[in-house]
Formats: sequence, C-alpha cells, structure tokens
Amino acid sequence: MVRKYTNPQTAGYLLEAKACELVCKELQRLSNKFQRAVDKEAATRQSEFEAVLQYTSEQQIQDDYGWALITEKQYDRYIDLFRHGQEALENAPPTPKALAFRILCHIMADIEENRREWEFSALTPEQQIAERKRAKRSQREWKEKIAEIKLRRGIIDTDAESS
Repeated sequence: MVRKYTNPQTAGYLLEAKACELVCKELQRLSNKFQRAVDKEAATRQSEFEAVLQYTSEQQIQDDYGWALITEKQYDRYIDLFRHGQEALENAPPTPKALAFRILCHIMADIEENRREWEFSALTPEQQIAERKRAKRSQREWKEKIAEIKLRRGIIDTDAESS
C-alpha cells in the first residue's frame, strides 16, 4: 500500500496565497491611480519647461511676475528651470504622489513574494524540489542572457571573467 503525501495545512496555505492575490489586485488598482497622477504631474512639469523656453532672459520672467502674469510659485519654478534647464526637470524632487506610488510598488512586491511563498509551502516535498531546480535553471539562463547582452554591447563583466 502506497501512502500519498498529504499536508493538512495546504488548504490554509492556498487560502493565504489567494488573499495575497486579492490584496495585490486592489493595490494594483490604487497604484494605477497614482501612476496616472504622477504622469499628469510630469506632463505639467514638461509644459512648464516648454513655457520657460519661450523666455530669453530672467528679466522677462521677472517682468511677467511684476505684472502679475505668473504667480510667485510659478516665478520660482520658472527661474529654476531657466537657470538649470532640462537638468532641473529631470532632477526634480519626488512629489508626494510619486512617493506614494513607489511605496505601493514596494508593498505589492512584498505581498507578491508572500503569495509565492504560500504557494510553494502548499507543494509536496517532491514538487518543492522540482520547483527549486526549475528556479535555479531559470536563474542560470537569465544570467547567461545578461552576459550575452553585455558581451554584445562590449561591457566587460569582471564577475563572469573570474568564474
């Protein structure tokens, strides 16, 4: 008589994995909302940069501020953009929405990792061994692909050379 491996906790593990999946779906919806807001903020900054490109001197910006054609907040941003150009646009500090988006991404990654761990725990010992082998093979294939890309681009990988 062959006894089949049964893990009484498997159903609980799969339930935890399903719960993680549900939370991730909801967080993804929220993340998409923040991504749209971040994209909108980036578009606004880009349009401000294009507006600043119309000025030929800081004096023109000061004149528009003096005539109340732009607000003090716009004046400060315009002067910064005028002085630092594209660099000011690219190196702008993150906005609260951008930080919220980044935090959500980290939380989703953690929950996704937990989901995978719960699903792995629900596997039989034989399935776990097979999954570990598949993961190692996949990781090795990925490293080989990266090494191939680096080789084509002429990037020397000192770790690969010493192996």
